[in-house]
Amino acid sequence: MSSKNKRDYYDVLGVEKDATENDIKLAYRRLARKYHPDLNKNDPKAKEKFIELQEGYEVLSDAEKRQNYDQYGFSGVDINMSDFFSGGIPGIDELLKSIFGGGGFGGIGDIFGGFGGRNRRQTQRRVVGQDIEDIIQINFTDAMFGLKKDIFIERYIPCSDCEGTGAQDPKSIKTCPECKGAGRMRKMTQSGFGTIIREVECYNCSGMGKIIGKKCKTCKGRKVILERKKIHIKIPPGVENGVHLKVQGAGHVPSVNAIPGDLYLGIKIKPNKRFIRRGNDLYTKVDIDIVSAIIGGKIKVPTLDSKNKKITEKELPVPPGTQSGTEFRIKNRGVSYLRGTGRGDQYIIANVIIPKKISKEQEQLLLKFRELNKT
Repeated sequence: MSSKNKRDYYDVLGVEKDATENDIKLAYRRLARKYHPDLNKNDPKAKEKFIELQEGYEVLSDAEKRQNYDQYGFSGVDINMSDFFSGGIPGIDELLKSIFGGGGFGGIGDIFGGFGGRNRRQTQRRVVGQDIEDIIQINFTDAMFGLKKDIFIERYIPCSDCEGTGAQDPKSIKTCPECKGAGRMRKMTQSGFGTIIREVECYNCSGMGKIIGKKCKTCKGRKVILERKKIHIKIPPGVENGVHLKVQGAGHVPSVNAIPGDLYLGIKIKPNKRFIRRGNDLYTKVDIDIVSAIIGGKIKVPTLDSKNKKITEKELPVPPGTQSGTEFRIKNRGVSYLRGTGRGDQYIIANVIIPKKISKEQEQLLLKFRELNKT
């Protein structure tokens, strides 16, 4: 394309001549997805528009080329992206990744906080989204045998309509006239010790260095929207009450190239009347009638069946002369270890039941038993 037919590169990207490097990146990303031939197959001029966009970005993203272009126009830069793409246009993801490193770049603001401050004179670093804390309640068997489940969370993500800029039109994003884009201002106050000068956040742009003329209709200029997301979680067997499980990357995403926060899911286990947990061991109190306690017998006790992942009953022999409070151990029927292999044990605590009322016949038998016991 001859220079006579070329459009001004700033018009191609839809940015002002005082646009920052970040402004140019934001505009390029938005328009690249709009005009890339793979994503816009209905427009016969999509390839031509994309090559024009690429040429404009190639010049304006390079400080030296941009300076030459600002001084001498098209004659100051000798570039033709038609020749560059003669072998075909790369895929959009591959192209963005090669330019921005991972397919993205830092946004113009972070409503959740992250690394460093907002002063544009500081070295820009990737923003980290806030973590989300939530609670899930599970029953005793789920805690013992583990659980796989889909849950829904709500988190903030960049608005797709404005690419996280908060602006309806990128041209409406201007440098703040009060702080000149610094995001900070000096404030002077008088005290008994003289004049105190301190640096504060710019009141006009809230420390962003930019102001938005036309706000995005979807996010109302907030740059993010609330997303309801389904995630799959895996609760390991043997998890304890109050433990927080970490789901990496399931937290808030404040800008297009931000590092997502994490989800910390607190585990709340419903109590079970038949089992008391102490570490990896389980304790179960079982009633034993007085006759079985004296002469021996068999009882059925609830226990964990790890193979079938349910609570079953196991028959347990009761030796003669069992006292109330006696403990019987069942090996490997406790809680699974979270680290390593194996399980704890289950302890059965005997609770000998003394009847409150007995018949005359039972009383006579017991009296006879006492007499026999003396001999």
